[in-house]
Amino acid sequence: MKRFWILLYGWLLNPALNALVFFMIDPSYDNLSYIGNTLHHPLFLWIWAVSSVIGMYWFSKSIWNRYHISYQKFLHLFICAGMPLSCVVPYDPGLPGWVNDIHVWLAIVCVCAFMLEWIVTFFQPVFTLSKAYRQLSFSLMAVFALSFLCLTSAGHVNALCEMAFSVGVNAVLAWSLVREP
Repeated sequence: MKRFWILLYGWLLNPALNALVFFMIDPSYDNLSYIGNTLHHPLFLWIWAVSSVIGMYWFSKSIWNRYHISYQKFLHLFICAGMPLSCVVPYDPGLPGWVNDIHVWLAIVCVCAFMLEWIVTFFQPVFTLSKAYRQLSFSLMAVFALSFLCLTSAGHVNALCEMAFSVGVNAVLAWSLVREP
């Protein structure tokens, strides 16, 4: 039953929530903060952020525990909590620049720290021992690369980048979690 809920979340609910973005904005240009701040749907932005992070937090933790990989529990919690927290800080050209900077840099630091957490785990000894773990690491690196490609092709953070990261990371981690080690 647990397997069903993991796949339901990672492969259906989170992608469905991300798909709603296509009906609200041009995802190749605007980002999700535009939905929350300019279109005045902060609840949608908050739900999207929390939905994305729930999987990133819980799935990562579960996988690291499965493979007996040490990680900093408080740091992982802080990183994952920082992502939706950045969505609470508004981004608006009418606000002082430092407020906008907090919004942007909190998101950047937390996402980069999350990726760094995973990149560090790729160098654990289990990498050479487990085919499933090697597949997970290659899949996550592909998601990170795809998200970066979306970012660089537009020249700024856009919803495609944000959605690729959210859906990609959650789908890969969910699949890895339900597979037999």
